[in-house]
Amino acid sequence: NTLAQAVHRFFHQNGFFWISTPIITASDCEGAGDLFRVTQLDLANLPMTDKGAVDYSKDFFGKETYLTVSGQLNVETHAMALSKVYTFGPTFRAENSNTTRHLAEFWMIEPEVAFNDLSDNADLAEDFLKFVFKAVLNENPDDMQFFDQFVQKGVIERLESFQNDSFARVEYTDAIEILQKSGQDFEYKPEWGADLQTEHERYLTEKHF
Repeated sequence: NTLAQAVHRFFHQNGFFWISTPIITASDCEGAGDLFRVTQLDLANLPMTDKGAVDYSKDFFGKETYLTVSGQLNVETHAMALSKVYTFGPTFRAENSNTTRHLAEFWMIEPEVAFNDLSDNADLAEDFLKFVFKAVLNENPDDMQFFDQFVQKGVIERLESFQNDSFARVEYTDAIEILQKSGQDFEYKPEWGADLQTEHERYLTEKHF
């Protein structure tokens, strides 16, 4: 509750408009992973086209529809008129990945600011995280003491450090160079031009910086 309230408070205080984006949609703006399909068709008696494909023109919306994977496309269009917008709502990913980084359903925060560059976005992300860290430390001290004692020792000190210090930033080229010189036996060899893998991100954030 504290974190959700802090999310809205931060964006409201910084002049953002909250946009309520659709949960049922025909678009896949992420283009990655599988989507949860929404249909009223009888799965035991599906209507078919002449080519043997499912005829979604007979479905409720007359086309293929899904649970949203992101409200990004919607808020980007609103940003062209309102300049600073965000959405904060449920998101669904049909990815059967049993890791701590994947959930079938979660709430995602997506701000969009017209004419922001990468540095502006990094500033916004840092300011936002520091704001919510401060909120939970100030408004839920008993809960944080419990977490610090029984769940993750040192969590209060870490959040206070994040709140008070500037976040480290590194250019992509420099990050690749750091990884290549680390001496670590990565499963995926870091090479310029390739995406950073989870193991690369964790080394940079947990060991190097």
